Amino acid sequence: MMPKRLRSSQKGIALAASLLALLVLTTIGLAMAFVSSSEVLVNQNNRMRFENLYLAESATEEARDRVRALIASNQLSLSDVSKVVYIVGDSSINPTTGNADSNPYFDPEYSPGLSHSIIASDLGTAGPGWVKIWQKNESRAGYSLTNATATTTDAVLYGYDRVQPNARLTQYVNNTFNAANHTGSPVYLVTALAGDASGNRQRLTADIAGLTCPPLNATVFSKDPIHVLGSGVIVSGDDQSVGNPVDLIGLESQDTITGNLTSVSGTPLAERAHSSYSYNMGSLIKALKPPFTKAIEQIVPGITILSDGTYVGSGLSLGQIPGNGDVSQPTYVNGPLNLSDSSGQGILVVNGDLWVTGSFNYFGLIVVKGRIHLDGGGLGGINVFGAIISTSDAGNAQSVLEGTVQIRNDSASIQAQFNRLQYARLAVREM
Repeated sequence: MMPKRLRSSQKGIALAASLLALLVLTTIGLAMAFVSSSEVLVNQNNRMRFENLYLAESATEEARDRVRALIASNQLSLSDVSKVVYIVGDSSINPTTGNADSNPYFDPEYSPGLSHSIIASDLGTAGPGWVKIWQKNESRAGYSLTNATATTTDAVLYGYDRVQPNARLTQYVNNTFNAANHTGSPVYLVTALAGDASGNRQRLTADIAGLTCPPLNATVFSKDPIHVLGSGVIVSGDDQSVGNPVDLIGLESQDTITGNLTSVSGTPLAERAHSSYSYNMGSLIKALKPPFTKAIEQIVPGITILSDGTYVGSGLSLGQIPGNGDVSQPTYVNGPLNLSDSSGQGILVVNGDLWVTGSFNYFGLIVVKGRIHLDGGGLGGINVFGAIISTSDAGNAQSVLEGTVQIRNDSASIQAQFNRLQYARLAVREM
C-alpha cells in the first residue's frame, strides 16, 4: 500500500502539470486570437485601400471623359495653365479653403493665383473626395523633360517630333527650343483623392491628353514604290480647306513613283520620289489602337474575317459622310482589309494591306501598315478627302492607284476627326 505522503506529492505534480498545460493552451489561444484579429484588420485595411483606389480610378476616368467639355465651356484652357477644375464627390467638399489641419480635403498644391472651378461629380456620392484637372508642366510634374537642372512652367505637350525619321509620339515641354520641330496638344495632370468615413485616403495621378494628327508632308505618302495606272487618277496636295489652308506634296515615296502622273499636283512639288521623309509606323499604329479608335468588329459586326486574318466587307458604313449627318467613326482593323462599295468618315487604321475596289467615299485620315491598292470603279469611283499614310515591311511591295481615283488634301476634315477623339490616359501613378 502506497504511503499517504507519496500520494499527496503525486497529486501536486499532476495539478502543476495541468496548470502548465492550461497556461500553454491559453497562450496559444491568445496568440491565435491576436493573429486572427491582426489578419482581419489587415484585410479590412486592404479592402478599404482597394475600394478607395478603385474610386480614385473611376474619378480619373470621369476626368478623362469630361476634359473636352470643360475646355469647350472655358473652365479649362488649351493655353491658360492657371485654370484648374475640381470635380467633387460631395457638395460640402472644397479643396481650396482652410489648410491641411482644418480641412481633411484641402489640396496642398492649390494657390490663390489659380483660376479654379468646382463642379459636382457625375458618379454621385459613392465616396467623398475630389479629382483635380490642370495643365501639366515640369514644375507640377516634379521633373525635367529637357534634361535641364531646373524645371520650367512651360506646358507639357503630347505629340510628334517633326524631325524625321523619328515621327514618334512623346511628351515634351512647349518651349522655344521645341517650337520648330514638335507638334502636339497639352497634357492635363489629373490627381484624384478618394477617402472614407474612417479617415483612409488614397491618391492617384494620371496624365491625360488628346491625340494629335501626325505631321503630314504629302496627300499620299508611301514607304513603298507608288505606281499610277491610267489618266483617271487625280491626287492633289492643294488644300481644300478655306480657313487656314496647308498645302502638301501630292505623292511622296521613299522609293520610286511611276506611271501616269499628269493629274498629280501639289506644293512645293507634285511628287517626290526617294524621299528621306518617313514615319515610325509601329509607334503610330500603337497610338491609334483602341481606345483612341474602335475595332471594326464593333462598328460593323457582320464583317467577314477570312482564315488568313483578312477583313472583307462590301457596302460598309464607317461613319456617315458629311452630307448625311457628319458623324465620324475612328476605326481600327487588326489585319489586312478588302473593301468595296463603302463609305465613311473619321480615322481608318489598317494593320495590314488595304485593297479598295468599286466606289468608296471617305473623309479623314487613312493609315495603313502595309501597301495600298485603290482600284476605282462603279458610280463615282474612289474619293478620299484627307490624306493617306502607307508603309509596309515587304521588300517587293508596291502601292497601286488605278481606275477612277481622286485623293484630295483636306486639312480641315482631318483635324475635325482628331478634335472628336476622346482624351486618353497616357500614364497612371499611385501615390
